[in-house]
Amino acid sequence: MSDKQVKIIPLGDMNLVYVISKGGAVSFSMIPKGIPGAGFDKGREDPLVQISCLGDASCLGFAAGMTRHNSALTMSFAYVSQDIMESDQGKEIVTTLKSPEGLKLEHIVIYKNGSRAVRVYSKVYNESDSDITIEALSSASLSGITPYAEDEATGRLVLHRFRSRWSAEGRHVQDTIEDLMLEPSWARFGVRCEKFGTTGSMPIRGFFPFAAIEDKESKVFWAMTLACSSSWQMEVIRMDENLSISAGLADYEFGHWRKVIEAGSSFATPQCYMTVAAESFETVCDRLLDVQKDKLSDTQKAKEIPLFFNEYCTTWGEPSEENIDRILPVISGKGYDYFVIDAGWYADSVKGWQDNMGDWRVAKNLFPNGLKSVVKKINDAGMKAGIWFELEVVGKDADAVTDTEHLLTRDGKVIISGTRRFWDMRKKWVEDYLTEKVIDFLNDNGFEYIKIDYNDTIGIGCDGAESYGEGLRQCVEATKSFFAKIRQKVPGIAIEVCSSGGHRLEPGFMELADYLSFSDAHEEKEIPVIASDLQSLILPSKSQIWSVLRASDPLKRIAYFICAGMYGALCISGDVFDLSREQWEVTDAGTGFYKKASPVIANGVTRIYGPFQTSNRALKDYRASVRYGDDGRALVIVHTFEHDGPQEIEIPVEEGYKVAEVFEARRHDIKITGTSMKIGFDEAFDAVAVLLSR
Repeated sequence: MSDKQVKIIPLGDMNLVYVISKGGAVSFSMIPKGIPGAGFDKGREDPLVQISCLGDASCLGFAAGMTRHNSALTMSFAYVSQDIMESDQGKEIVTTLKSPEGLKLEHIVIYKNGSRAVRVYSKVYNESDSDITIEALSSASLSGITPYAEDEATGRLVLHRFRSRWSAEGRHVQDTIEDLMLEPSWARFGVRCEKFGTTGSMPIRGFFPFAAIEDKESKVFWAMTLACSSSWQMEVIRMDENLSISAGLADYEFGHWRKVIEAGSSFATPQCYMTVAAESFETVCDRLLDVQKDKLSDTQKAKEIPLFFNEYCTTWGEPSEENIDRILPVISGKGYDYFVIDAGWYADSVKGWQDNMGDWRVAKNLFPNGLKSVVKKINDAGMKAGIWFELEVVGKDADAVTDTEHLLTRDGKVIISGTRRFWDMRKKWVEDYLTEKVIDFLNDNGFEYIKIDYNDTIGIGCDGAESYGEGLRQCVEATKSFFAKIRQKVPGIAIEVCSSGGHRLEPGFMELADYLSFSDAHEEKEIPVIASDLQSLILPSKSQIWSVLRASDPLKRIAYFICAGMYGALCISGDVFDLSREQWEVTDAGTGFYKKASPVIANGVTRIYGPFQTSNRALKDYRASVRYGDDGRALVIVHTFEHDGPQEIEIPVEEGYKVAEVFEARRHDIKITGTSMKIGFDEAFDAVAVLLSR
């Protein structure tokens, strides 16, 4: 260790590790407290901020076109100082580096007392006399994995990620480092890189911005999630015994991002949330959610989660005063907190509703008395009224489609994705227009909830900045600023973020929202799989889950979907006019059970059980979970899928629990013996939810 200085800074149950080489390069790692055997005397330096500029040299080892990691500019920076600022809330650690070219980098770590994770980002300052064009800049870069092995840890390291497709969000996948061909070469030469991310304005299209590295022998996990709402990337990198992982804005080669840093100016990256622990994978994911919990407002920290009714799967885009008048007497008095009017309220009598977003005129044939009187009826029925918008887009049939001056372009041509164009959210005219059409509309009509949808992507980016990727970043940040303006200008508003279901389920958007659309799998059998997987990535109190009921449903199907909705915020829709008395009895029992269970859903840690589902469309066996609340209770949810004959599902539970209440459509044999809970099922696609108490 003669040529390296190791600095350790304790934060909660974690230690930050800074390794400063003789030449001044600084590497960054994290280790859990109390796990012996960590060493940082192997491998080459791997700087804690990764940066590359126009004209920069890539590192040796055939990296060009694959990664900018350890570029010549990155390796030119040397340690200057480290400042630790303490307050009653926590600590902030700022590590400063400078390059000979007159650039300064800050690596910032923010820790809130009691949290199990940290926020990390970087900031570049141009202190030179000339502009510089950067083409890559990391939010975080973690190296030294694994410090618990003296060699390259063959057979020990696993990369955990979550893949995502439309109506198939949050699929947990695991790959060994060897399967990804990330073993170092015999000569410790030749860059090994697994680069993944998303390009466009739907940041969860392909992957979630999440990664975790597991050392199976030491049982330590390093995990991170990136709060980036535009194009992003993560890289798992290796050239020697050490493995590194970085996260940040998609670089020029991956996301067409290039940014001019003018002389005397600076630029800060999106934040990355990071943690390390020797715990289960589910617990490590929950640790990352601590950062989102820290940012909840007082009203968002409520112990109980609302019950929602959304009329979309009742009317399928044909809301009207007449339809709402029919629905309200049916659901009034059943405990629903919000009634959301979904897409179609602005429908044109000739062109319909699917492609005329952007004009936002109330359809007079559907609402002859306007919407204010309908909101009053909803309020009089004991519910708060909500309304749907897709405010960033202009449909092909809208009058606004001719307003090309205010639409996004690429190479001077209006960007068209499917049937949608896109407002340039950076422009003052667009902000003023949407302020009138959305914010004033909400206030004038008394709405207390807005569902903001987004159903296409602008792709690699747009005109109006140094690069397509920077134009995209600016537009998305302007959108987020408008979301914040809605909250500021509409007192008490609740905001739901939706993007074809779950395409915006990343921390940057999630923290702007009170509720999040978990998926567009409205009434599919895979809902419990998607919804339970997403508990590793989303605060369940925000994850709004469809429970669509049909008049043709057997009672067990109603229980199946209501139980699935208990993985988050339950949203009922469907054939409410035509449900039988028996169907309503099961529904009401389920929503009543949900109300009692909501404190456990809102504040708890989940353990998932059951075989990995290789196909969401052909589910086998079962999915079960136990969520341990902070009030001494636990919620057990079990769904059965295709299986041969009767089955008895056994789930481990912590000792001392007993059955307090059960929600089921048909009776199941339920028993707890010590730390084992057994539930008997006779049929496939059945479900039960059980509240346990001590």
